[in-house]
Amino acid sequence: MPTPLFKIFKYLVISLIFLVSITVAGFLYIWMGREGASFNLPRIIPDLKIEGVHLTRAIGGKTEWELRARSADFFREEGVTRLDAPKVVFFGNGDKRIELTGNKGEVFNNTNDLAVSGDVRIVSSDGYTLRSNFLRYYSDKKIVATESKVFMKGKVIDMEGVGMVADIERERVIIKKGVKAVLSTGEWGKQ
Repeated sequence: MPTPLFKIFKYLVISLIFLVSITVAGFLYIWMGREGASFNLPRIIPDLKIEGVHLTRAIGGKTEWELRARSADFFREEGVTRLDAPKVVFFGNGDKRIELTGNKGEVFNNTNDLAVSGDVRIVSSDGYTLRSNFLRYYSDKKIVATESKVFMKGKVIDMEGVGMVADIERERVIIKKGVKAVLSTGEWGKQ
C-alpha cells in the first residue's frame, strides 16, 4: 500500500508534467500563429539546377566579374544561388585581375553579393596569394571581406592575421588584428 508521502510525490509529478505540457502548447500556439500556420522550413530542392555554370556581370560595358562553377542550385524564394566549386575572376583597372576560388559559394540574387567558403584562395595578377576559410564579396562597394583567419603571400611579404577587408578598385588590403608579417630582403635593400 502506497504511503501518503508517495501519493503526494506522485500528484506533484503529474501536476508538473501537466504544467510543462500546457506551457509548451502555449509557446507553440504563439510561435506558429493563431491560425495554426506552419513555420517555414528551408528548402532543399532547388527551383533550378544548372551544371557547368558561366555567368558574367558587366556594368556600363565594362566586365566587373566572371563566374564559373561546376554546378548551381537556384532558390527563387530564398533569393540565393548555391554554387559548387566556384571560380570568380574580378576585373580591376587596366589589365589587373583577381581570381577567387573555393569549395562552395552563394550568390545573393538581389544584391549580386557573393560568399565563398572552404579552401578559399585569391590570386592577383600582381603575384599575391591570399587564403582563408570564408570570404564575402560586396558588389556595391567592390570589397572582399572576412572575419576568419587569413594568410597572404607576396613577392616580398608573408603575412597572417584575423579579419580582412580588401578594396578591389583601390588595390588596398587591411588585415584587422593579430597581424604577423615576414619581409624578405630580396631587392628591398638595393638602391
